[in-house]
Amino acid sequence: MNIFINFSHPAHVHFFRNAVRILSDRGHTIIAVARKKEFTLELLNAYQIQHVVLSNKGSGLFGLIKELVEQQIKIAKILRQQRIDVMLQIGGIFNAPIGKYYKIPTLAFSDTENDKWGNKLSFGLSKFVLSPTCFDHQTGGTWKNQIHFPGYHELAYLSPKYVPETIQPQDKFLVRFVGWGAGHDLGENWLSDLQKIEVVKILQRYGRVHISSEMPLPDEISKFACRIHPAKIHDFMKSCKMIVGESATMASESACLGIPAVFISNTGRGYTTEQDQTYGLIKHYRLDQWEQIVRCLHKWAASDLREEWQKRRRHMLNDKIEVTDWLVDLIENYPHSISDARSAVFERYAITCAA
Repeated sequence: MNIFINFSHPAHVHFFRNAVRILSDRGHTIIAVARKKEFTLELLNAYQIQHVVLSNKGSGLFGLIKELVEQQIKIAKILRQQRIDVMLQIGGIFNAPIGKYYKIPTLAFSDTENDKWGNKLSFGLSKFVLSPTCFDHQTGGTWKNQIHFPGYHELAYLSPKYVPETIQPQDKFLVRFVGWGAGHDLGENWLSDLQKIEVVKILQRYGRVHISSEMPLPDEISKFACRIHPAKIHDFMKSCKMIVGESATMASESACLGIPAVFISNTGRGYTTEQDQTYGLIKHYRLDQWEQIVRCLHKWAASDLREEWQKRRRHMLNDKIEVTDWLVDLIENYPHSISDARSAVFERYAITCAA
């Protein structure tokens, strides 16, 4: 098969990277394209995924629309030059319009309900939309072509199959501040500089603080900025006592590793709600819940939660699947694999090596 994959965010590299390796080893051809956003290109290079850069990340609504048009033109050129069997992307916004025009099946993998304008554009044009069973339809809508699977995107690279070692937390904390430039961030609010400083000061009482930030930091906490190679971030996370910040993806990564996480955002995701309310692996707070945030930071930072969180992690893993194994079969056996997915036939993908 000739498989077209569009990487538009660093997290998308992690989601597809194990499947790319397996499919390539089985003789399939991967045509990878990417946008220059954060460290997407660094990760593609680190995992030796050959790719073509299509665009720089647009800023604001006008910039994102301009980037969309730019990608359509460049993707169309690739599709005229090569026969593509299937097109893949998380969200699907760059693939779906041009894929529909050229009648190439596009699969959109989506767990981000609040990217409403992007979802409206891409979901209706995609052949199928693949989402976790925890997808919040009240926020994200209901789509006739949507199929659900019992997993999280982050389990494609952080299941026990790929991270077999148990975590060994030290007295250190990772804090993540995001840049708020994505389509699903339009209209969102974020932590103020004073709140960021307070978060760091609280955690300082209990251990070392390391900050990963897409935005410039206030001078008072700039010395805590850490420069970890993006391909090594999950190894670093495994040694942290707690993860705090504005990133839903990193909160979910923490849940998959069994590390306590405080996720601070006015908008959540179906998966963060489930990881909070069903499994107790993370705690999601809105910005107006500042007193609760402060209390939780103190309580969790002062406690040894490792054994309890690993127990909660095992509970979660027993309900989920090896996402990469399912993803590879879905792609390799497409379109016949769609009927199994529609019928919720997932037993053979059960996680059997939970630590």
